Amino acid sequence: MTKPSPFIFGVLPFALAGCMFATKSDFDKLQADLVGTRAGSSAADSVQRAYLVDVTRSVRMLSDSINSFSKRINTMRTATEADLAAMKEDISQLQDMSGQSERQLRDMRAAVEQKAQDVAPQSDSTSLGVGAAVSGPGPGQLLQAGRDQLLKGGNASARAAFAELISKYPRSDLVPEAMFYTAQAYAAERNAEAADAQYASLIAKYPTSPRVPTAMYKRALQLQASKKTAEAKRLFQDIIKRYPRSDEAALADERLQSIK
Repeated sequence: MTKPSPFIFGVLPFALAGCMFATKSDFDKLQADLVGTRAGSSAADSVQRAYLVDVTRSVRMLSDSINSFSKRINTMRTATEADLAAMKEDISQLQDMSGQSERQLRDMRAAVEQKAQDVAPQSDSTSLGVGAAVSGPGPGQLLQAGRDQLLKGGNASARAAFAELISKYPRSDLVPEAMFYTAQAYAAERNAEAADAQYASLIAKYPTSPRVPTAMYKRALQLQASKKTAEAKRLFQDIIKRYPRSDEAALADERLQSIK
């Protein structure tokens, strides 16, 4: 068996001692680095946790603000819708009262005309305020008779009464009404062209009549139904411009929104 060299026994202890010394130094340094790293990591984690806490708190505050604002908006919306509903109800009641007043006035006018005819000779019609001698019922009676026929579905008879009013009393303030209801009678018969012609004539001859906004709206609807969208749009816009506070203006605005 070969014996180990004396050189090995001489050098080996020094080598092992050097390795042991280097390893302990490296270990101490590594331990120090680990302690430093842990301290730095702990500090970074603390900063990060603090930042996350701040962010979470800010998000929560923002969420609370949004929820509070949303609740206020919903409250305002509910109140606004309630106010609008109340206003619409008031307007509807006013319109009903206005319609009833108009009917009562027409009935009273027709009754006065009838009474005047019963008292005075039929040849003297100056009490009717037309400035000419006429025979037969007055303008109020004719309008009332035409409307009664229209409500019963007697469209031809209604148009005859309205035509008689227009021909016998061309200066009567009821002529625009007669023209409007004539158009309504044609519309009831689905004669859209004749109805549109009556509405157009009313608008042209009596631009200050309260029936004009409705006549314009009816014409615009007919144009839209006939696929004449550009013309209908212009007429809707004209209604809003000329009669911004009318019911027809609100309806015209809704139609314009649908056209878009």
